[in-house]
Amino acid sequence: MILHARSPAQALPRLGAHLSIAGGFARAVDRAVATGCEAIQIFSKSSDQWRARVLTDAEVGQFRQRVAESGIGPIVAHASYLINLASPGRKLRQRSIEALEDELRRANILGLAGVVLHPGADTTSSEDEGLARIADAITAVFAQHPPGSARLLLE
Repeated sequence: MILHARSPAQALPRLGAHLSIAGGFARAVDRAVATGCEAIQIFSKSSDQWRARVLTDAEVGQFRQRVAESGIGPIVAHASYLINLASPGRKLRQRSIEALEDELRRANILGLAGVVLHPGADTTSSEDEGLARIADAITAVFAQHPPGSARLLLE
């Protein structure tokens, strides 16, 4: 992601860390402030589970308020490690598409700049076939849920 600078100081890369949301999303911002982070990455849900708890208006509001007060940004989420858009298995691929849709929806609700995604791997067919499945899955995600403010960032 490229940040457009308004001054030479803003042109410098922003340093941050992947921080825990234990205790609530706002606590991640507090941890960032305490450690001098300028940007942060979080999980918007457990990284190793398909299901996610519902985001409440109160916690979203508190998180957005702490972000505004702190001036920290960009803030991105890292998608679940379970997602594998390259999978030739229909069930896993569909579950992965639904999980990515949810990750982007959650990021938009939280006002995040993006979602970092490991798009997946396929070891049972060609690289070209795996890449085609990834591209098709991302196209399907954006067809169902047009992108909001959160960008999809492939890692």
